[in-house]
Amino acid sequence: MRVILLCLLVAVSCYAEEEQKLQWKDEDGLEIKIIRPIKAEKCPIKSQDGDVLDQWYKLTDKEGKEIGSNFNKKPYTFTLGKGQVIPGMERAMTGMCKGEKRKVVIPGSLGFGSKGRERDSIKDDQTLYYTVQLVDLFRAVPGEKWTTEEGIVIEQTHKIDEDKCKKSKSGDTIHQQYVLHLEDGTFVDSSFSRNAPFIFKLNNNEVIKGMDIAMTGMCEGERRQVVIPSDYGYGDNGRSPAIPGKARLYFDITLEKLIQRDEL
Repeated sequence: MRVILLCLLVAVSCYAEEEQKLQWKDEDGLEIKIIRPIKAEKCPIKSQDGDVLDQWYKLTDKEGKEIGSNFNKKPYTFTLGKGQVIPGMERAMTGMCKGEKRKVVIPGSLGFGSKGRERDSIKDDQTLYYTVQLVDLFRAVPGEKWTTEEGIVIEQTHKIDEDKCKKSKSGDTIHQQYVLHLEDGTFVDSSFSRNAPFIFKLNNNEVIKGMDIAMTGMCEGERRQVVIPSDYGYGDNGRSPAIPGKARLYFDITLEKLIQRDEL
């Protein structure tokens, strides 16, 4: 009888420990519950800062009324640890396996804060109730860093092997994803927020000169961090209201798709 009781106690203890791993609440109010766990043998890597995540999400209010969802549609793509999503979502999506699904409760202080989000009718300091799933995960292979003769700093945050490189040249059509910050870290703009790439012809005066230079000779699938001096950006006048005069521009760019001129 004692043996049976001991076995039951061990089983209950193990079950409680497993439940604790699947559900937790942080001191600042962030709550996470894993509702679709992935077995360790099917999870070679877990999400971490710098990874590019494809995410499905559903956002509701406390009563369960849907505010927004992209489940079974095109995933929302962002880079973890870059401030491209609200702080609570950064933490909620960290340490996830591909295919994993979580329910997340994000307090207002880790969400849209005291300003709320008018376009989604999110009130000041409103608590957010999410269901999220990690659809896919991309981890970069860093490459080289150099400075052009124009003073543009280029760093390959993800390189493509030369034998697999489809390389850009003048007249090619570029499908680009980008995030733009100023030198002090102020966010300016991102193609990810529109969930669509920015499309232009290379060296056709359709973008700032520094961007043409930065993306010439770039491989399809390659990612770069680029610092463009104002002379090759928006110059002495800047671009009101977000970009002041003489501003250096800090871009994270991806050549998502390349249509070469001879393919058109």
